[in-house]
Amino acid sequence: MIDVIIVDDEPLIREGLVKLFRWEDFQMQVRAVFSNGSLALEYLEKQPVDLIITDIKMPVMNGIELMQECLKRKYESKFIVLSGYSDFEYVKTAARLGIENYLLKPVDTQEMSQTLHQVRHKIQALRQDRVMLEEGLRILRNNLLYRLMTGKISYEEIEERKDYIHIPLRSSGYRVAILKFLPKNPAEILSATHRPPIQSIRRHLEEKDYINTVTDFSGRMLYLLFCGCADRKSEIQADLDNIINYVSATSLFYAYASIGFMAETIDTIPDSYVKASALINTAGYNSSVAIRWAEETVENEALLLPHVEFDQLMQLNEKFHYNNKEEIVSITDDIFHTNRYIPTDGLQMLTYMIVSKVYSNVRLYGSSPDTECTKIEKELEDAYTLTDYDSLHSWAHRMIDRIFSMEGDKTLSGTANIKKIIRYLDENYACDINLKTIADTFHLNALYLGRILKLETGCSFTDYINRLRIDRAQELLSHTDLSAKQIAEKVGYGNDKYFNTQFKKYTDMTPGEYRKEIIKS
Repeated sequence: MIDVIIVDDEPLIREGLVKLFRWEDFQMQVRAVFSNGSLALEYLEKQPVDLIITDIKMPVMNGIELMQECLKRKYESKFIVLSGYSDFEYVKTAARLGIENYLLKPVDTQEMSQTLHQVRHKIQALRQDRVMLEEGLRILRNNLLYRLMTGKISYEEIEERKDYIHIPLRSSGYRVAILKFLPKNPAEILSATHRPPIQSIRRHLEEKDYINTVTDFSGRMLYLLFCGCADRKSEIQADLDNIINYVSATSLFYAYASIGFMAETIDTIPDSYVKASALINTAGYNSSVAIRWAEETVENEALLLPHVEFDQLMQLNEKFHYNNKEEIVSITDDIFHTNRYIPTDGLQMLTYMIVSKVYSNVRLYGSSPDTECTKIEKELEDAYTLTDYDSLHSWAHRMIDRIFSMEGDKTLSGTANIKKIIRYLDENYACDINLKTIADTFHLNALYLGRILKLETGCSFTDYINRLRIDRAQELLSHTDLSAKQIAEKVGYGNDKYFNTQFKKYTDMTPGEYRKEIIKS
C-alpha cells in the first residue's frame, strides 16, 4: 500500500478528503492528518510516507516550508499541493520544489482522482526500480564476496569496489564459515518449495555488523565471512548453534557448519575458505558434531579426509570426454581401494566427490541436460545416507552406470545427426565458422559436439575444417590460375600467411611449391 498524510489547517477539508475518496481503489491508505506543516514534520521524522497532500497557506509552517524541509532532509515523499489562491508565485515556488500537481480549492474530485492514479503509477514504478537496483547490487556484492573468498579477485579490484562489499579491509582477523543443509528425509525428493530457510538466516545474520553472507545458487550452501573476529570465537559458535537449532526446528533440513582458520589479512581469506570447504564436504548424516572448527580437526586431517590424486581427477575428465566408462570405473575402484580405511564421513565425502565429478562432466562434455540428468543432481546428496564402504562403493557404480546409460542414448541419436553436421561442414567450410557457432546452429553443447565429431571422423573440429580447406585449395591450385592469396580467401582463410602455414603443415609444401609440382607432372 501507498502511505498518505493530509496537511491542512481547515478541519472540513481534512475530513472531507479522507471521506471523499475510496483510497483503497488507488492502493493507498491515509495514515494521519495534521493542521500544519510542523506537526506533519514531527510525524515524518519517525514515520516516512509516500505521498503528502498539503495546503499552501497554514499557520506555524506552511506547505512551501514543509516541502523545503523534506527536501533538505532528503525525504522521498511525493507532494500534491492544494490552495485557495491562484497565486502564480506559489505555483512557481511549488513547481521548483517538485510537485505532482497543484490543485485549487474546492478540490475537483475527477482531477484529484486522475492525479492520485498518476501518483500511484509513479510510486509503483519507483519501487520496482528500487527493487531491481537493490537486487542488482545484492547480486554484485554476492559475486564480489564469493570471488574474494575463493581468491579470484585482485586487491586492486577490491579497493575499487569496496563501497559495494562494505567490509573492513584492515580488520583484526577474518574467518570463512560454510553452512550446509541436508534434507531430514533424503529418501523423499523435496520439491522446489521445500527449501532451507536461507533468506531468514541471512536477514538474521546481516543484523550483525561483523558477518557478511554469500548465497549459493544450489540452495544447499550459505557462505559466511566474519570480519574483526579475532576474539569472537565464542560469539561465532553461539551464532552458528542458534542457526542450526533454528533450521532443525522450523524446516525439513538439518544444518552443518565448518569454520576455516583465522586469516590475518584480506589476501589470506582464500586459505580460510579452502579449509572450511574441505571440512564441510565431510559433514553428513553420520557426523558426530554439527560444527567443525579447523583448529580442532587439523591433527586428524589425514584420517578424516579422503586422498585423491590430482591426476586421477584429470583422468576422470579425459575418460569421460572420450566416453570411456570402463576406465572411469577402474579409476573409481582405485580411489576407493586407496581410501578403504578412512572413517565413514570421509568415505561419504569421497563418494560424493567422485560421482559429482562424473556428473559435472555431463554438464561440461555431454549433451544438454534433461529431466533425468536433473534427477541425478538431486540424488548426489544420497551419498551421505550410506554408512559403510561396500554400500558407498556400489552406489557410486550404480550412479556412474546411470550417467553413462543416459549419455549413451543421447550419443546414439547424436551419431545419427552427425551425418547432417558433417554435410553442413562440407558445404560451409569456407565460411567464418567455429565449433560454438555450429553447436548453436544444431542446438548442441559445443564440447559434446566436439566429442562426437572426433568419435565419428577421428579428428578434431579444427583439424577437420583445415583438411577440407586444404583439399579444396589443392584443387584450385591444380586447375585455376588464381593466386595463393585469392585461393586463401576462397577456401576460408582471411590471412594468406596463415594459409601458407597451414598448407605446408598438411602437405609439406608451400602453395607455390605445390603448383610447380603439379605443372611438372
